[in-house]
Amino acid sequence: MLKILLLIAAIIEVVFRGLPAIFAGEGIANLFGLEFIQGALVYVHPFGMFMIVFGIMFFIASKDPVKYNIIVDVAILRYAAALVAYIVSLIKLGSLETFWWIHLVIDVLLLVLFIIVRPKTGPAQAAA
Repeated sequence: MLKILLLIAAIIEVVFRGLPAIFAGEGIANLFGLEFIQGALVYVHPFGMFMIVFGIMFFIASKDPVKYNIIVDVAILRYAAALVAYIVSLIKLGSLETFWWIHLVIDVLLLVLFIIVRPKTGPAQAAA
């Protein structure tokens, strides 16, 4: 289950977050019904690269999740941090566009699933 979850997370990060952010522009904003702000591209493009890096890490970890358990912990941290960011944005803005609600739901779902399937390490495994 963890291997599949890591592959799903990798695809989401690369295809649905990384690539759209790297190629962000007025056309992509219109496609998703978002406001286009030219000056935000200096934040959006690096964000896209970070999402691709996460996707690559998740893909590598999917080959041997126990060996790359630290990547599973990074995934939990990534989705927990995103949840905090969405909550702060919601408080400051008063509402979120449907586009962001979809991402929020996906992130919460991935966070919960990663917590549930996270490999447990006991004292014998930690020493190895």
